Amino acid sequence: MQRGTIVKEHGSWCLMYYDWRLVKGKRVRKRVKVKLARVSPEYKTAASMQLLADRILAPINEKRVQPESAQTVKEFIEERYFPMVERELRPSTQKSYRDVFEHHVRDRLDGLTLRQFQTKHGQKIVASVPNVGHRSLLYVKSFLSGVFKFAIQEGILDEKNPMREVSLPRHVRPNKKKGEAYTLGEIDTMLYVLPEPARTVIATAALTGLRLSELRGLRWGDFDGETLRVQRGVWRTHVGPTKSLESEAAVPVLAPLRSALERHRSGALDTAYIFAGEKRGTPLNLANLANRVVKPALKTRGVLWKGWHAFRRGLGSNLYELGVPPMIIQSILRHSDVKTTLAYYVRTREEEAREAMRRLDDALGTDLSL
Repeated sequence: MQRGTIVKEHGSWCLMYYDWRLVKGKRVRKRVKVKLARVSPEYKTAASMQLLADRILAPINEKRVQPESAQTVKEFIEERYFPMVERELRPSTQKSYRDVFEHHVRDRLDGLTLRQFQTKHGQKIVASVPNVGHRSLLYVKSFLSGVFKFAIQEGILDEKNPMREVSLPRHVRPNKKKGEAYTLGEIDTMLYVLPEPARTVIATAALTGLRLSELRGLRWGDFDGETLRVQRGVWRTHVGPTKSLESEAAVPVLAPLRSALERHRSGALDTAYIFAGEKRGTPLNLANLANRVVKPALKTRGVLWKGWHAFRRGLGSNLYELGVPPMIIQSILRHSDVKTTLAYYVRTREEEAREAMRRLDDALGTDLSL
């Protein structure tokens, strides 16, 4: 069992000891030096530093650490975590993870190793990210939490996830405003003014609540006349699985949409994409469709374009306004949890709230002015 050597250097106490490191994939025993604390009245002698040194040496002496845990967090992310992400996760998720790492995490890791990283380091990183909102900081915390979860799963670390107790700064408040959603009136106007195929695309988005990638991934073999079976998603040029297992489900098709789809088909094969580009038969670029066709047409009618996802939120909100139970809306939108449906996909309007309070007033029947 080693106790290390405590030396004084440049006004600080340092510990020198032997530890295992990975060098070109091989385990090598190397001498290591770490800073313990500044020389101070509390830490005047080398003997006063032994307790701090023992805390560092205990996991090594008890053989509770792996050589891989001496790898820097940055190296681990780049060499092991991202390769796993590329194998297991969707391209859109891969991009969001890399964006978080490049913009908010990489330059704040300060050469820390997996073994050294503690909750205080995670807290410092989250607190030091400037000019971002609550959701962005949640992404930072979630990303690092995923990194350490993977390290624990791989047997490299044998302790609790250091990001678990990290909290977001109090001055950064969550944005409670829900995303935009199209009303039935706005959808009706769109269907009146838009030409084909934009009209059928918009009708499908508004009356099924499919995600953008799911709309692009629809093939004619997924349409049986009564339902659209969601089986794939297309992100940019990548064709892959849906967001979750719950997303792979059949969505009911209303009669007006069924008629529109049947007119749109024009004898296409089952293997063809329902919304395909004219030249190569690849999935239609819906961002281009919105910019070139939809937005200019809506501008003439004074209708604001709120993005493709607003159709999904609009369907949830419109169904809720019509009295459809939340569990049914959850099923239609294919969420794994009804809380997600209520929190992000159901918007109530101010006039609805006022009407609800008027009904309460009528039921109360008490004149408080007396």
